[in-house]
Amino acid sequence: MSRKSSIYIGLTMGDPNGIGPEVLLRALKLMHPFHDWNPLIFGDKEILIKINDILGTPFEFKKISEDNKTFRQISQEKFCIPIIDLSIKSERKWELGICNSWGGETAFQFVIKAIKFAKKKKIDAIVTAPISKEAIMKAGHPFPGHTEILSHYCNGVRSVMMLEVDELRATMVTLHISLRQVLESLSKEKILEVIEITDEGLKKMGITKPVLGIAGLNPHAGENQLFGDEEDTIIRPAIDFARKKGIICDGPFPPDTVFLEHRKGLFDVVVALYHDQALIPLKLYGFDRAVNITLGLPIIRTSPDHGTAFNLAPSFKANPNSMIEAIKTAIKITQKKHSSSTNIF
Repeated sequence: MSRKSSIYIGLTMGDPNGIGPEVLLRALKLMHPFHDWNPLIFGDKEILIKINDILGTPFEFKKISEDNKTFRQISQEKFCIPIIDLSIKSERKWELGICNSWGGETAFQFVIKAIKFAKKKKIDAIVTAPISKEAIMKAGHPFPGHTEILSHYCNGVRSVMMLEVDELRATMVTLHISLRQVLESLSKEKILEVIEITDEGLKKMGITKPVLGIAGLNPHAGENQLFGDEEDTIIRPAIDFARKKGIICDGPFPPDTVFLEHRKGLFDVVVALYHDQALIPLKLYGFDRAVNITLGLPIIRTSPDHGTAFNLAPSFKANPNSMIEAIKTAIKITQKKHSSSTNIF
């Protein structure tokens, strides 16, 4: 793909029974006209048309085939958005606010097709609208979330979830597992791997010398083993290994103050040890601006950091700000990639 060409962003519609279609169309309306980038939706054309009518958004959707290359010309038309129509007719049950297997299967197919397009470089990046873990499981796909799906279909590469709100960022060593499993699964090797992927990911985003702050696991980061010894037996050894590899990192910091230190500018990202350790403070700080970025993949992927919100879907009152930020972030990362003298992605 020529570096002088426009940027092409693949947009998955998310679970059709949730707020994904709504926030996607609201975001596109607010971002229109599209300057220096073009959208390609992976979704259900019939549903998009209906949501478009309900919202009063001005778009038309032109269905293209997987091998059709004309979507680049279609996207130049004023209000026409090309779509890969992946509607599933079998046992179709579109009902806003309901979690069901049809919605899970539909959302799953959107993501898989978008990954294929990105791997073949037909699009520059993917922005995924929310899916339901429960619906995905009901459809027979044993993935806890988008990150695991992306890793699996990118040849099993290890990927890391990073949440970004303004200048605050956090990656997570463990994701969608119980707290008991967190304690059982943490290791020096796993922490080191996430530190390495985080460091490389920030460099790809244009931070040439990232500084990483590593969170502790226990209250007060163990307080010299008064409240646990994982800081000394697992976390510090991982930090020492990372430093030997030239990674700038420090810690472990007490979990209750690590994000305060981050906000002061002490480091560029917090490496948290489990899901809620990172997401609670960042969502509190800026829920409607939060963006999920997947690091470690051979493709670029971002998403809004909120769920399907089935309870909100029938009211059509969803806030599109996080989707807008996710699209802007995908464009920004793509621009960094295109302007780089080497292909770092």
